[in-house]
Amino acid sequence: MLRYCLLLLAVLPLAGEAAEYSSRPLLAAPVSVADDTVTEVQLPTPVSRRQEMAQLDIRFSTGTKVRYSFESGGIGSARGAASLLVTLVADDGKKYGADIVTGDFYPNGVQARFVTLPPRKTPLRKLLLRGRNLPPIEQIYWLEGREKLATGVDEDLAHCEEGKCRWREAMDYCRSRGGRLLTLAELKTMYFDVCAGKECRVNFWSSTEYAQFPRNAWYVDFSDGKGVSALKTYSANVRCMVPAGAAYKSKK
Repeated sequence: MLRYCLLLLAVLPLAGEAAEYSSRPLLAAPVSVADDTVTEVQLPTPVSRRQEMAQLDIRFSTGTKVRYSFESGGIGSARGAASLLVTLVADDGKKYGADIVTGDFYPNGVQARFVTLPPRKTPLRKLLLRGRNLPPIEQIYWLEGREKLATGVDEDLAHCEEGKCRWREAMDYCRSRGGRLLTLAELKTMYFDVCAGKECRVNFWSSTEYAQFPRNAWYVDFSDGKGVSALKTYSANVRCMVPAGAAYKSKK
């Protein structure tokens, strides 16, 4: 069954703009991360994503401004090659990580993007910290906000029935039917099953978000089977896998 969808996402507010993002501290006290050791922190209260966009603001506690730079093979600092992966853990054990490699640095801190956004309304109760050559972490803030781009279409699953829904609506649409959007890898497999050697002109959204830029997600162009990263405002078709726990298997 073919459906059409599109979506949009938010950006951090600029100085002087009305705040589009809320900020919530996650740590009860500063934390030191030993090199190459996982530090586990229970959150005082769980956090869950309510808005379209979420990321982490990590602030280091040190009297000397720590500056980082992108280098081949990773992040550089006066302490040496640095790394930090902050992982939030849900009740079902699923993990959602934000790596400073994907972040925007400022003196004494970094705003890191999630590799995969946590689903909305999913409680996250625990932090796992793993890094190297880091000063103590003073605080980690959970940032989230609403989309700024507007399409004039309200978020309503009925739009999916009409073939005009956002990417997030498409995700919710599949969930409401006990299913899920196919992953990028599954859609590429489907292309070879359905379109290899034939003429297909359909683009399908995948559930895979673009790690370096969460305002984008991947779709597969069924004219050639290639994955394309596009803003979530882009319109593409939707194919649900039902039940959600099933995996797409090649028919060849």
